[in-house]
Amino acid sequence: MSFQQQQQQQAFFEQQISGHSIFIKLNDGEFVAKSHSIENNNEQNFYEWIQHIDGYQEFFSQYNGVVILEKNQEISKQETINSQQKWLDTLISKRYNPNNKKYLILENLTQNSSNLRILDLKLGYSVEKQSHIQRYQDSTSSKVGLRICGMKIQENNELVLFKDKHWGRTISVQELIESLKIFFSLKNRNQILKEAIEKLESLKQFIISHCKQVTSWQGTSLLLIYRDDNDFKIKLIDFSNTKVDLESTQINTEIIKALNSLQDIIKQI
Repeated sequence: MSFQQQQQQQAFFEQQISGHSIFIKLNDGEFVAKSHSIENNNEQNFYEWIQHIDGYQEFFSQYNGVVILEKNQEISKQETINSQQKWLDTLISKRYNPNNKKYLILENLTQNSSNLRILDLKLGYSVEKQSHIQRYQDSTSSKVGLRICGMKIQENNELVLFKDKHWGRTISVQELIESLKIFFSLKNRNQILKEAIEKLESLKQFIISHCKQVTSWQGTSLLLIYRDDNDFKIKLIDFSNTKVDLESTQINTEIIKALNSLQDIIKQI
């Protein structure tokens, strides 16, 4: 699909719950455009590499290349005012740069969804970036390799819970576990918990089999998404600090350790 050849109807992505990048929903919402730094090509390089691996879409957003979005039209906003929208408005005011025209085109993981539950878990026990070291040491990251960066729960298509990354940095491991219990508080809870454990195991095997070339997953998150039609999925997201070395033959054990930790917690709840 050539996005450059068509006029794009644009709206800020109302389901965004975390991150620094701006997401813009295009046309009917099948795709979202993620703002892309001109100076940092890590994420684009990662998607250009991973898209050639069969079955990658099971654990990663489908990648559809890069688009240049001209600033010749106004981008619409959600009119509903709630805690998530206030957070998103603040992010847009700080981060949206109309002069940044380069965007990655990704699958919209929440299209046509109702009563969404979304949880963004930052993976990893440590980080190289000096300004983030204390953040990891003082949070659940250093203890269980997981940190909540965003959480949203809808009931009757109304927002009933929203938590952002600042809250996630302050909570204890027990509070993280309680948050996972809330996320999985479903009528078909046991079925979805079993499915989550199985999907995590499949993701680990995918990484072990196909991702030896990824030498660093730092900054990567795992997105858990549950929809009202009993559809549950997990996706790895955020690759601006991910490094790919085509000569590497070693598995990155830190991400496997973090996924093991999440599996262990889910088995206990």
